[in-house]
Amino acid sequence: MTLIHVSYGGPDRILYLNGKKWRFEDHPYCGPVVVDKNGDPLKVQPPEGSPFWEHVSYWYQQGKRLDERSNPPWCVWDKPTIQKMRHIGGNNYQLVTK
Repeated sequence: MTLIHVSYGGPDRILYLNGKKWRFEDHPYCGPVVVDKNGDPLKVQPPEGSPFWEHVSYWYQQGKRLDERSNPPWCVWDKPTIQKMRHIGGNNYQLVTK
């Protein structure tokens, strides 16, 4: 008897970033894999410094929210604001909240 295991990565997700559309599947073990229009993984994935990885990380951190009004649903995230620190002497800093 021969067993074949087919691992499906899940539904395609769409991430819009600066006018570019990224289509990827969110694999439960391997994480996001960028795919082409036919759903096949790209032979060359985005490099480590690509903005795709930064923004898909925001999407993960914020609970993988989706905009269900579009078809297929788009990934939704809020870009975090950078916290500002004020040096108050030595190794001491204060968080600037306003």
